Amino acid sequence: MPILKINILGSKIEVDYQENEREKLIQLIEQFKKRLSEFESLKGRFGDNKIIFLAALKGEDEIFGLQKKLHDKTNEKNLLPLIDEKIDIKNKEIVKLKDQISFLKKENQKLADQNKITINRFKELNEKLTLLINKIMDVNNNEY
Repeated sequence: MPILKINILGSKIEVDYQENEREKLIQLIEQFKKRLSEFESLKGRFGDNKIIFLAALKGEDEIFGLQKKLHDKTNEKNLLPLIDEKIDIKNKEIVKLKDQISFLKKENQKLADQNKITINRFKELNEKLTLLINKIMDVNNNEY
């Protein structure tokens, strides 16, 4: 197993690794060194172990935040089928209401057509009544 020699806070550390994980290990070490550099101002005031501990805590905090985001996303993902089901129900309601609107428009048109026929019939009857009234008045006028 190959060994990677690194220097962290002035200490030389040797890490065994599998050959296919070399790049990943190097990236992780560089990331850890960046995190340690954030605590550069604490050098001299605190021991190396405390600085490493603070860097590890910061890493744990980031992991905790990512786990919370993952948990939230998982919850959202679990809610998606329920939301999809509600959307399907609403879509079905919309289709049903559109069908009802279409039916009511047809009924409304039938009633409008019947109304026109009825109005025309009333006009005809009114004209006949007017003619009859006029005839009756003519007959009455002729008698007197």
